[in-house]
Amino acid sequence: MMGRTLMLVAVVAAVAPATGCIVPRSAGYGFTGAALGPGGADVGLAMGLVYQQEANAPQTSGTGTTTTTNRQVQLPSFEAHAALGITDQVAVNLHASQAGLQPGVVITVLKEPVQVSLVPELGGGFVTQGASTTTIIGGSSTTAEGNGASSFTILGGARALVVLPQGLYGGLGYDFQYVSQGSRNAVSGVTTTTTSQAHNVGAAVGYELTLGSIVLRPELAVLFTPLAKNQTNASGTTADLPDSTGLYLFPNVTVAAAAKGK
Repeated sequence: MMGRTLMLVAVVAAVAPATGCIVPRSAGYGFTGAALGPGGADVGLAMGLVYQQEANAPQTSGTGTTTTTNRQVQLPSFEAHAALGITDQVAVNLHASQAGLQPGVVITVLKEPVQVSLVPELGGGFVTQGASTTTIIGGSSTTAEGNGASSFTILGGARALVVLPQGLYGGLGYDFQYVSQGSRNAVSGVTTTTTSQAHNVGAAVGYELTLGSIVLRPELAVLFTPLAKNQTNASGTTADLPDSTGLYLFPNVTVAAAAKGK
């Protein structure tokens, strides 16, 4: 079961694209951080709605002040996770979202009656798009490359999770995220790359309902980007773009299969 779930995690991450100016991010938790024990496993898929908003810093010109805001709603949206217990206090975790794959370690620092865990993570993802046109005339053919695009993201940080005996859980975390989005013009041959260095602060609150080996976790996750530094590069010339802020809301329900270890 663990192997099939890891395959699902990889597929979810691979098919989630970066769209427009909206930066791909990960906000959902989908697991409580409770100690699994040696050999214990917890694998799940979070399904919900995502609302994203990014706003550039106000720009002043001779005619006034301008602020650009981009918004995006995605339904359904998915994130996934798989965790395997190694010892009484340590588990390995793999999270997947539209930002890519995020392997991490779940370290339980307090077990009873309230459980507290720390989850350092490091990960990323890559998407590339291209097109070509092939023309056949007589016995010969010619191929022309079209416009191309790519997106690369890497992020690293840590989360802290608290689990109450009643099934309530909550988390708070931070990650630094670097995003590079490039586009190539087939006619001019010019490649334009936009990069963003963002500081993300996230939180989640949820409830765990256990039905045998099946677990349901309704959750509300929020991610806030107070500052993202943006730049663009075209033909070797780099220019600063307006700083931006971001907001990411992810109400979701995780359906998981869980088994406690020894």
